[in-house]
Amino acid sequence: MKKIYINGLLLLALIATVTLSSLKYSGKQDELVNAGLIIPQGFSAVKLIEGIGKARHLIVTPKGNIYVRLAKPVNNQGTLLLREINGKATVKSGFGNYGGTGVRLYKDHLYVASNSEIFRYKVDANDNVMNPDEPETIVTGLVDKSTHETKSIVMDNNGNMYIPIGCPSNSCQIEDRKKGSLGQPGCPLLKTAGGVWQFSPNKPNQTYADGIRYATGLRNVVGVDWNQQTNQLYVMQHGRDQLDNLFPDLFNAKQNAETPAECMYALKKGDNAGWPFIYYDRSQNKKIQAPEYGGDGKKEGSSEYIDPVVAFPAHMAPNDILFYTGNQFPAKYKNGAFVAFHGSWNRAPEPQAGYYVVFQPFKNGKPFGKWEVFADGFSGSAEKTASGRADHRPCGLAQGPDGSLYVTDDSKGAIYKISYKGGSSSLHTKEAVAKPSVSKAVSTKIPTAIKASYLAGATVYAKNCQTCHMADGGGVQNLNAPLSKTDYVLGDKTRLIKTLLKGMKGVDINGESYSNVMPAHDFLTNKQVADVLTYVRNSFGNKASAVTNAEVAAARKTK
Repeated sequence: MKKIYINGLLLLALIATVTLSSLKYSGKQDELVNAGLIIPQGFSAVKLIEGIGKARHLIVTPKGNIYVRLAKPVNNQGTLLLREINGKATVKSGFGNYGGTGVRLYKDHLYVASNSEIFRYKVDANDNVMNPDEPETIVTGLVDKSTHETKSIVMDNNGNMYIPIGCPSNSCQIEDRKKGSLGQPGCPLLKTAGGVWQFSPNKPNQTYADGIRYATGLRNVVGVDWNQQTNQLYVMQHGRDQLDNLFPDLFNAKQNAETPAECMYALKKGDNAGWPFIYYDRSQNKKIQAPEYGGDGKKEGSSEYIDPVVAFPAHMAPNDILFYTGNQFPAKYKNGAFVAFHGSWNRAPEPQAGYYVVFQPFKNGKPFGKWEVFADGFSGSAEKTASGRADHRPCGLAQGPDGSLYVTDDSKGAIYKISYKGGSSSLHTKEAVAKPSVSKAVSTKIPTAIKASYLAGATVYAKNCQTCHMADGGGVQNLNAPLSKTDYVLGDKTRLIKTLLKGMKGVDINGESYSNVMPAHDFLTNKQVADVLTYVRNSFGNKASAVTNAEVAAARKTK
């Protein structure tokens, strides 16, 4: 063990050394071999473009052009058309002043998802959208409450369209993400969310009443694809968070970091995957009853819920799945599944994980053998992976007409292209999570007058806040707000106190929105609130006056 001082807080960390494949440089940072990615021998990678915005899902047309969705519009454009020439992509046009994730090309129309609607545009023979200012609304009124709000799109072979709709909740608690809060009886949120809905791709202005709830019990699905070999819908579910934080008497941090699997499901009409009533435990290979609904980490869930076909490690955030049908890659990849893992945030104090693309082999239409890491190195280093401060985060996958694999990154807005050139195609299996060494300690000088409160606040922060806002106060991209030099932290103290006591949802901070609910922390004593806010206001690069017990007491009395 090593002792690491972070902003005055003494942490104990288990340290292990990690050796990654060496990256070879040919000059400048943007000239990294294989764009800085670690991929199997025989493959090559190029970064086609960077800086286009928060690039989510993408498709590559039969002519080799790229349509990519942006989570937020850039210059009033939420969908971009790119053309690729000689290993570089150029933005040729853009349209649609709305953000979102899903995009599909179906027959002669481009289908695009906002977070509440599905639109389509007629596409000409040269892949140009006709009448970009006049989209046809296909589905409207889908649940969008700024949590698990993204919508993806996939078509089957019989003219049906499938839209996963995430549930605006972690585990359907009466008070979302609040410690000890039990589950809502029957989880009424499942009526309009937490599943996959089937619609017609040709009928305009459809609502829930026109659709079919194809499958339910799915907390949040972003990755979705149609398996052509088995003619079946496959999805990747984002598993639940915060077992230990919400039910500390039942679960520890290690169990939370490893237990609630990220699951691949093969769906049939009417299937129920069981969320929020169960989660899947990889260590026991069982469906386990959720603590919000009477579980204790050991009670098995009902057999009425389907089993996953693959269970991946917890919290790695699978944002896309792609069944490979091309002929460029070696035969072992044919009809297997690639999965893009956006990367975790809820594994602390264990190292974070993910930030890579994996490959799951299939045989005779079913998963066969262990999954393997296919493309790694997006984060920039093992240390950045473990801390959750990745440079790039894989999000969308697409197959080009020549069989190349395209990967988006919604952190720095990059698109990668991975191709096979020949030679050995052995992969490295990566079930274990890397634990990098830490070489530098961070220390902060705290004025004597507030030192006792600051140190006490550090303990409160580690127990109640670090899970979401992270050890360095940096928050989590799109999910949990940062605490470094924001007006909410450094501004009006009464507003800050009330935010901690009453919670917060759907507020933009420094121009960015964060979708996770911050629950009320009114269970903390006045002293604990004062201490932790004093700590926050004097950590993470902040320097501001302390918060007193009297200020907390006064704020607690006001509405």
